[in-house]
Amino acid sequence: MQVDTETTSSIKILVGGAALFIIIFGMKMSASILSPILLAVIVGNSVAPATGWLRRKGVPDWLALLITIVLVFLGVVGLIALIGVSVGHLVTTLPQYQDNLQGQVEGLQTALANVGLGDSPLHTVLGRFDVGKVFSFFGSVLGGVVSLLSGLVIMLMVLIFLLLAESGWDTKLRLGFLADNPTLIRFRELGRDLRQYVGITTWINFLVGLINTVLLMLLGVDYAALWGLLSFLMGYIPSVGFWAALVPPFLLAFLEFGTMRALIVLVGYIVINGGVQNFVEPRMMGAGLNLSPLVVVLSLFFWAWVLGPMGALLAIPLTLVVKNVFLDAHDETRGLAMLMSASAPAKQSDQAV
Repeated sequence: MQVDTETTSSIKILVGGAALFIIIFGMKMSASILSPILLAVIVGNSVAPATGWLRRKGVPDWLALLITIVLVFLGVVGLIALIGVSVGHLVTTLPQYQDNLQGQVEGLQTALANVGLGDSPLHTVLGRFDVGKVFSFFGSVLGGVVSLLSGLVIMLMVLIFLLLAESGWDTKLRLGFLADNPTLIRFRELGRDLRQYVGITTWINFLVGLINTVLLMLLGVDYAALWGLLSFLMGYIPSVGFWAALVPPFLLAFLEFGTMRALIVLVGYIVINGGVQNFVEPRMMGAGLNLSPLVVVLSLFFWAWVLGPMGALLAIPLTLVVKNVFLDAHDETRGLAMLMSASAPAKQSDQAV
C-alpha cells in the first residue's frame, strides 16, 4: 500500500510538472498578446474602485463608468505620446551625442596621459572603445521601447472592455459562487492586495519620477521628462529597475557636460531613491506583500523571460497570483508558498520560540 501511495505521488508530480511546462511554454509563445492582456487585468483591478467611489458620491452609473474610461484613456494615450515623441527626438540627436562621447573618451585618454598613465590598462581600454557599437546598441534599445507601445495599445483596448464589464462582475460572482467559497475569498483578497500594491507603488513612483525630473531640469540634462517617466515606470520593476532608470540620464549628462555633472546625477538618484525607499515606502506599504527578496529577484528574471519586457513590470503581481491563489490553496503545495514568504506564519513562529 505504501508503494502504491509513493507511486501515485510520483505520477502526480510528473504530470503536474509536464502540465506546468506546457503552460509556461504556451505563455512564452503567446507573450506578445498575453502580456498586454494581463497588464490590462491588473490595471483594471486597480482603477475599478474609482467607479464605485464616483457612484457613492451620487454620480449616475453610466457617467461614473464614462469618467473612469475617459481618464484611463487620456492617461494611457498621453503616456504613449510622450514616449513616442521623446524617443523620436532622441533618435534624431543620437549622431550629435555620438560625437560628444568620442570627444569625452579622447579627453579621458589625454588626462590619463598627462598624469603619467598613458600605458595603464584603462588607457588601453579607452583606446579600443568602439563608440559606434555603443550607439548601435542604444538605438536597438530605443527600437524595443517603441515596439512596446503597440502592447500598450492592445492593453488599452482590453482595459476599456474590462471596465465596461466591471459593473456586472459582483452579480455574476454572487450567482456563480457561494459567499463563503474559499476560491472566491482568495480572489477577493488577492484583488485587494494587488490594488494596495499598485496604488502605493504608483504614488511612490510618481514622487520619485517627479523629483528626478526636477533634478535633471536643474542640471540642464536633455529629455528630463522622459527620464522622469522612465523612473516612474522602472519603479514597478524590483531590484534592477532603479539601475535601468539611472543609466540613460547618467550617460546623457556625461555626454553633455562631462564627469562632474554625471556624478551629480548619480548621487542625486541614489539619495532620492534611497530616501523614498527607506523612509516613505515602509510607512506606506506597511507589512508589505510577504515575499522573500530572493523570490522577488527570481520572479523578475523568470517573468521577463516568459513574457518579455512587460513581464518585468508584472513580476510581483503575477508572483502573488501564483503564491496566494494556486500554491497556498492546496495542502500539497502550501509548503512552497511558505518558502516564498518573507516570514513564517505567526503561529509557527510562536511555537518555535
